[in-house]
Amino acid sequence: MNNSQTIQVPPSKPHAELWRKNLPKLALGLLLVVFTLYSVFLALNLRSGSVPDEDYRFGVSQAFAETWGIPAEIPLTETSGEEAHRNPFMGYWIFGRALNLIHLILPDATDWQVLVALRIVNVIFTLGAVIITYLISKEIIQNKWLQLLPVFMLTNTLMFVFLSGGVSYDNPTNFFSALGIYFFIRALKNKEFVLNSFAWVTSIAFGALIKHTVLPLAAAMFVIWLIFAIKNRKEISWARPNKKILFYGLLLLLLVFLGLNVYLYGVNLIRFQSLKPSCFDTFSKEICDKSVYVVRSRELGLPQKLTLAEAFKQGYPDPIRFVFDIWIREMLKRIFGIMGSLDNYFPINVTYFHIALYWILLLASRYLKKVPNLIKSLILIFAFYAVVLIYTNYNSELAYGFYKYVALQGRYIFPVIGIAFVLSAYVIEQVKNKFLKFSTLAALIVLFFYSGPIRFILYYDTIFSNWFV
Repeated sequence: MNNSQTIQVPPSKPHAELWRKNLPKLALGLLLVVFTLYSVFLALNLRSGSVPDEDYRFGVSQAFAETWGIPAEIPLTETSGEEAHRNPFMGYWIFGRALNLIHLILPDATDWQVLVALRIVNVIFTLGAVIITYLISKEIIQNKWLQLLPVFMLTNTLMFVFLSGGVSYDNPTNFFSALGIYFFIRALKNKEFVLNSFAWVTSIAFGALIKHTVLPLAAAMFVIWLIFAIKNRKEISWARPNKKILFYGLLLLLLVFLGLNVYLYGVNLIRFQSLKPSCFDTFSKEICDKSVYVVRSRELGLPQKLTLAEAFKQGYPDPIRFVFDIWIREMLKRIFGIMGSLDNYFPINVTYFHIALYWILLLASRYLKKVPNLIKSLILIFAFYAVVLIYTNYNSELAYGFYKYVALQGRYIFPVIGIAFVLSAYVIEQVKNKFLKFSTLAALIVLFFYSGPIRFILYYDTIFSNWFV
């Protein structure tokens, strides 16, 4: 008699199933690696000053590296007319601390090596923004593959990639804006409402200390958050979270950053009746007459700013015509092309992004029947930010005369561009017609891939032959 017993071993999960389950994660990893390689390549090879205002940002950051506070005097700021104490300073402070670390590690580094090292710090910020965009996508989109679409779109947005390879305060601004939006979405989904509310306000408050253009984003988010909190006050758990260290840490940071915002913008409003002082508010007339913005205004601006009535009489576009005939087209050129300090590149295929924009809007009108409040909130945030930007650009056109596009920059929309890409993927996910869904998806993938940083490889010896060291 055989006393041995047969042991039943549960069947192991097939390798093919594990592979399929983890394939989206591998694809995400590949996107991040490729983006990092492109960005590092640009950081190592772009000529100094190629990225908008890079030489200025680098010079001011070097001044901040000499003190743990705000330098008493920075001669370089006289060229821009932006006095350091009364303008957003946190981006320079971060770069200053990074420079301290770089000099500690590389005490004998040349100026070029230090610049490249600081560019790599910027790559880290933009990589963080990409990762946060993926986390935002996961909060909104159900399909694991479609969750990757916003990441793919962002990492193939030419100006975003170009900007990531240089020293720019836009890079940390974009990171903290994306971080704030992520925590804001989690709060509106009532996920640890108190903690995520503290986290989004802290992130956005910090971002506002880097660049004042975060303030419209902060305003839109706060109004929507307040309405949500009031309407859902009975369902929200207002109790102090169990994560006490995290709670009190966030509370401390929140109070510090809000206090710094009051010190900066509150004092400016009282003293100068403006969020940012003009050059003449903080420097002498002799200095301001030589500053780049005053010189630009004198050389390119009109003797007197046009009123709306005067603009109409001279045949210039009204605000609605400005948006649809000029602003959208020029913004797309500056988002999916490159507008640098030394060179510009506006590929002709930007026209197809114009078509893609209206196609996505058409699909949204057809397939978005019952729009969730969270999606409505994101639409409102993006729309408000865009309207503020349009107002600023149109106001600039009135001052400079039209078709000069002095203040029209694609990078100015980057704090909320992740929202636009996530909403696009969300619209595609709602499309019921499989042919429309997959043909739209395929067209977008081809368009973004062909229009993305691969162009640096395709045209390295022609269009971009003079862009690199």
